[in-house]
Amino acid sequence: CVFVGLIVAWLVVGVEIELFIHKKHHIQTPLTHRRTDRAPTLPTRQQPARNLPPASRNHHRSPITTTMGPKMNPIPNGKYAALVALLSGHSLIGGYYAATRPEGAGWRFFSWHPFLMMVGMVGMMGAAALTKKRGGYTNTKLHGIMAWVGMMIAAGGFYVIYQNKESMGKAHFTSYHSWAGLAAFGGCILPGIAGAVFLHPDFGIDKQNKLYRAVHKYASRSLLILAWMATLSGFKTLIGDDIKTLILFAAPLVVAAPFTLM
Repeated sequence: CVFVGLIVAWLVVGVEIELFIHKKHHIQTPLTHRRTDRAPTLPTRQQPARNLPPASRNHHRSPITTTMGPKMNPIPNGKYAALVALLSGHSLIGGYYAATRPEGAGWRFFSWHPFLMMVGMVGMMGAAALTKKRGGYTNTKLHGIMAWVGMMIAAGGFYVIYQNKESMGKAHFTSYHSWAGLAAFGGCILPGIAGAVFLHPDFGIDKQNKLYRAVHKYASRSLLILAWMATLSGFKTLIGDDIKTLILFAAPLVVAAPFTLM
């Protein structure tokens, strides 16, 4: 089920990216205001330019443009690529390292839990947050797709830990780590649904509502902080009191957090 979900998720991403490539949609759409009821009167010596109709006086001005969402300073391409690479690399390499802890444990069924959680909540969700900060129509849609793919991958990790505890006869949700992970994963579903219904750039029913946008942004960032903290607490459980390794594991998150979550 986990592999099928991952395959479907990546297919959705591929299809959407192809649609972006072929769709002729620009972030800014010029709107020109013209009067068709009568032709403007050209200025003459007897008629100064200030007496012309408004449409004629303003024809030299730049066309009015509409943009998606409030104005923002997008992340430069170089910084965006570096941060996405940092989070992606950390989710894959750090996820694999966590999955094979404690030392000598190797890869087992449980290993899919930390690995998928890292890829979903750190790699994909972090990249989704960074992509939204770039602004614009296409990046807004990519943000939503990447966030939902991240939640689907994290759902696979949630399924693994649930089945692992069932097979071992252990109780569920007995630690702060488990409750933090459940709150972060379950909580992200609500902003995801609200974002798709209310804020989607194509069919969102209230996509210009500033209150909805603010709640969606800050709730999502708060939940992502909680998810990243849950990854650290889970890693701490696997390695014990090795503080040096914990600090090295947390370093990429500390570096990326100000640009991604603030």
